[in-house]
Amino acid sequence: MKLTKNLLGILRCPNCGDKAVSLEVKSDHLLCPVCNSAFPVVANRPVMLRYDNAVFQLEGYREPGEKKFKRSGGWIARLIPDPSVNLSRTRVLERLKTLLAANKPARVLIVGSGRQRSQMDMALGAGDGVQVICSDIDTDADVDLFCDGHDLPFINCSFDAVVTTVVLEHVLYPERVAAEIHRVLKPSGFLYSEMPFMQQVHEGAYDFTRYSLSGHRRLFNGFSELESGMVAGPATTLVWSIENFVLAFVSQPKLRLVVKALVRLAFAWLKHIDRFLEKRPEAMDGASCTYFLGTKMNGRVADDEIIARYVGAKHMSHV
Repeated sequence: MKLTKNLLGILRCPNCGDKAVSLEVKSDHLLCPVCNSAFPVVANRPVMLRYDNAVFQLEGYREPGEKKFKRSGGWIARLIPDPSVNLSRTRVLERLKTLLAANKPARVLIVGSGRQRSQMDMALGAGDGVQVICSDIDTDADVDLFCDGHDLPFINCSFDAVVTTVVLEHVLYPERVAAEIHRVLKPSGFLYSEMPFMQQVHEGAYDFTRYSLSGHRRLFNGFSELESGMVAGPATTLVWSIENFVLAFVSQPKLRLVVKALVRLAFAWLKHIDRFLEKRPEAMDGASCTYFLGTKMNGRVADDEIIARYVGAKHMSHV
């Protein structure tokens, strides 16, 4: 079993929490010397889940062997356009990369990384004084470790930045995950978050929450804002709506895939109208997805200040 010292040095037992000490490396698992909790290591990827996790159990991660990560569907899938644009990620991650360059060596955690390892490594300059650690709960994800965002298995103040993109709508308690992100960041550490607002369900039973831009800011009120705004706007919202309107009449799984492909081929071009709406405050009220870039702070941003920062068309006062 080969685990990097950099990763082992910041891991803590999710069962012990603040009582954690260094985990002991065994032949096929990590052992907590305090509570004797054992965490399997599958293909050199620790599975750091609490024993009482009601949704994800350790037993589900015991399949041996390495996984190869390829986009499903082959060349046919690549011909079908995505229904969304992303107006922020490339630019904002470039800004984050510049901020991290001033604090090398730097360590970045990706919460809910899925199969974004290569993209995130490139965007954040991994290997050039920047270590990127990928984490997810999905057994099919390309990660350094498996963990639940509600109980991040890292010691306090262990990361210079955390990135989470369209993940927190899929967790049961977003406030708890936000608190965990705040905990594992170093003082003045950076956060980049993307969250959907006007989007239909896209992860079935694992899809729980939507936030407006104001709600996004409120969720991360332990962070001082560097910038925030629109990832995708009303045009993307329209494409999602057309697609899900048509799918409401189709139940057979394979036929749904065909219908989805046809709708996207016919209407995905509409999403590019968002490039003309990006700077219009009126468009924010119908945004498909928003982003937030901030730095960890002591204390909290006041609720009235968050309300005063509202960006949109309908400014209201109840007093």
